[in-house]
Amino acid sequence: MHINNILNFYEEVKDDLKSQSTSSVRIKIMISLSEGPKKTKDLKELTGMQSSTILHGINELEKQDLVSREGDKFFLTEIGKIMVLKLIDMVKTSISLKKFQKLWLNHEIDNIPLDLLMDIGNLSNSQLITSDNIDVFKIHENFVNILLQSKEIKGVSPIFHGDYIDLFKNLAENNVKIELILTKDILNATISSLGEENLKEILNTDNFTIWQLDDEIKIAFTITDKFLSLGLFLKKGTYDSSRDLISDNHDAIIWGNKLFDYYRQQADKFEL
Repeated sequence: MHINNILNFYEEVKDDLKSQSTSSVRIKIMISLSEGPKKTKDLKELTGMQSSTILHGINELEKQDLVSREGDKFFLTEIGKIMVLKLIDMVKTSISLKKFQKLWLNHEIDNIPLDLLMDIGNLSNSQLITSDNIDVFKIHENFVNILLQSKEIKGVSPIFHGDYIDLFKNLAENNVKIELILTKDILNATISSLGEENLKEILNTDNFTIWQLDDEIKIAFTITDKFLSLGLFLKKGTYDSSRDLISDNHDAIIWGNKLFDYYRQQADKFEL
């Protein structure tokens, strides 16, 4: 949609947006009602607010046709149900941006497709692992530990780390299903490190698949059956090996699988 249309639409709904975004009382009530109808005492327990404050907020939400009441219970209208989904997403997105500000700022995010940037709130229940001069191997050790716990591994990598070659080989030999998307340079480095015969032997199993990506990308991530691990490149072009976002949250893993599928659609299956 053209930006002029968005600006015109904003003029039509700006009062509604201000009303919904500036009242923490109304936002808390709507989020509380997202799980189903509630009585005043239920809302009081969930929000920690006084009954009089809650009832005043309910009255305002009723005027906007976002909440209705039936007997002593309050529930979201059809419009309210749609609106609260956006409110929850806005909260989760804000948390993701605030918690991981050091990961997003001055880093390349253009290799994350727009629909997944829109869903960045799904990473809100993650943590940012950082390494420093005191513990330079923290991220590496944590990543290896994640791989060793996994039964299924999918990864996209425009970076090369020789230690992971033997690790992936051993995991595949122990019936861990592995699927990697590698750029041309990383694929060539892998072949050189592992040897064509060893690579052919691994690829002949049902556990190891390699995809070749022709385009250079500025993102590295791994999804397992239990974890997501995500790293980004700095704006200056180098990979930021000092920060790794990890999560065992279901929403984050789904987000990572969608990102993997996005790149797999652009890649070609590699065969020697």
